[in-house]
This record gives sequence, structure tokens and C-alpha cells, in this order.
Amino acid sequence: MRKLWILITLLLCVSPHAMADIAFLSDRDGKSNIYVMNDQGGNIRRVTDTPYAPGNLSWSPDGQQIAFVLDLPSAEPGKPRQDDILVMNADGSRQRNLTQHPALDGSSSWSPDGKLLAFTSNRHGNRWEIYVMDIATRKVRQLTDTAGESRGAVRPAWSPDGRKILYMRNQFGHQLYTMNPDGRNDKPLLRKLRRPFGDGFLFSSFASWSPDGEHILYNEIEHGVNSKRVANRVIIVNNQGRNLKVLDIPKKWLIDKVCWADDGRAVLFAAVANGFVKNTNIFKIYKYRLSDGRITNLTDHPSDNWGMAWTPHTSLSVSGREKLTTQWARLKAASAD
Repeated sequence: MRKLWILITLLLCVSPHAMADIAFLSDRDGKSNIYVMNDQGGNIRRVTDTPYAPGNLSWSPDGQQIAFVLDLPSAEPGKPRQDDILVMNADGSRQRNLTQHPALDGSSSWSPDGKLLAFTSNRHGNRWEIYVMDIATRKVRQLTDTAGESRGAVRPAWSPDGRKILYMRNQFGHQLYTMNPDGRNDKPLLRKLRRPFGDGFLFSSFASWSPDGEHILYNEIEHGVNSKRVANRVIIVNNQGRNLKVLDIPKKWLIDKVCWADDGRAVLFAAVANGFVKNTNIFKIYKYRLSDGRITNLTDHPSDNWGMAWTPHTSLSVSGREKLTTQWARLKAASAD
């Protein structure tokens, strides 16, 4: 029995909650760069040092690499800039450019097996579309074709089982859609569109799947008739777009990106506390614990901190549930010895 409790203690010490990293953007050293911290806000370290503005961070499924966008000078004469997708090791080493294209390439999402990368680009015209790249061969193919819509499709997010890609389409504001990984079976997620309080419009932004694939998190932004942001809400629905839940975050807080944390037990969001009434745009990263609504500031620093992405460590990565099951089986076997 004593052996069993020793093993249980070791298992708890390496739980997914205790082993996680958050990559985020900050200008705390005078310019925007990528940083990494643990999921309690400690052990902060800078992993890039670039004069160009990075953004749109995305962890690989094994937690070993980070994909990001870099705003670079254009390689094409007459164009001021190009946004390329780069990938690097989690410590910032071995940076390499995946897209190397004169267009603007944007937010990305890894397939669960780490072999493909879905991303946004305007490489075939003025509108945004979703593309997918085979990382090994760099071969790219287009998934969406939203001809006739002003801004197209953006921000893909691969489901944990690899069967769906969630994305946003500009249709009376940004609305959430899902499609198969080959671009087929394209349909809206929400059965009934929410309406703004006044005569403005809504954007559904930064949507992502929960680690178990059962729920979807997103930030709903409301703009007034003058295009000024007037409200925002952090929302969770199930994977069928039903059972909507609005998180209890103060209404006067200005919220930017949202993402899952703690294996679905918490939500991270970047916000300016009382940003709708204060004359400041300094964002902090907060954790919202779903069990009781407790909000914790993870970046209590006078700088701007935003654009975060959460991942468990390799030892208990996306397939953590299966690994825990295996470990519990071993514990049971050990208790019989």
C-alpha cells in the first residue's frame, strides 16, 4: 500500500496542470518579442530577439516548437512588407521560415499529428483564405474560397481529433464556421446568430477547441454604428454550437485574445482592466478558473503583454488523458505487488 501512495504522489507531481508553458508577446524590453512563462506566471524568459514584430503564436502538439508570424520587409519590389510564418524550437533556437511568400500570411494551427499547418493568407488575391501546408514538403493547397465576401476566411483552429477545422468567416461580422481538413462540409457552427444590443455588428474572434474537443471558446466583440468597440464577452459553447455560457468577466474590461489553459479547466485572456473607461491600452494576461470564476493576473508588469498560447509539456501533451490512463493502470498493477 505504501508503494501505491508513493506512486500516486509522483503522478500528481507530473500532472498536466503542473507541467505547462504559456508563450506570449510582450514589449517589456523596449520592443515586441516572444516570451515563455509557466502557467502560474513565473519563470519568464525571452525566446526571440528581433527588430520585426512577431505575432500569432501557435504551439506544436508535442510542445517542442512554436509557429509564429513575422512582419518582414517584402522581397518583392514595390511592396512595403510581407508577413511570413516561421517556426522555432520552444527555447527560440533553430528559427526557419516556412512560407517565404510575398503575400501576407497570418494565424496558423497545427494538425494533431504535427505534420500539417493550416494558416491564413491573401496570396491569391485581396481576400483572406485558409490554406494548409505539408510541413515536410512545404506543399500548400487552398481550403476555402469565399469569393464575393469582403474579407474572406481567417484564424483556423484544428480540432484535437483532426476531423474538423474551425475558422471565422466575414459574413455580417465574423461568424464561426467548421469544415473538414480537405475544405469540404463547410457550415456555420452557431445555429442561431447572436444580435448586437444596438445597430452595430458582432465579431466572433480567437475561437479554439477545448483540449478534449467537447467545447469551443471565443471572444465576441461588439462594435457600434461608428465601428467603435462598445462591448465584449468571452463565450463557451459545446462543439455543436449550443449551450452558450458567457464568462463572468467585468463588463468594462477590454478583452483581446482568449485561449484554453489547464487542460480545459481554465481560460487565458488578454485584457485592459476597465479598458472601456480608462485611457490606456496596456494589456495584461489573466487566467479565469472555470470552477469558480476566479481571475488571476499572470503578468503583473508595467509592460504590454498579450497574444498568449498555452501548451502542456511533452511528457503529458495532447494525448495526456491516454497517458494518465496508462499510468493509473501501472499504479494498480504496482499495488498488487
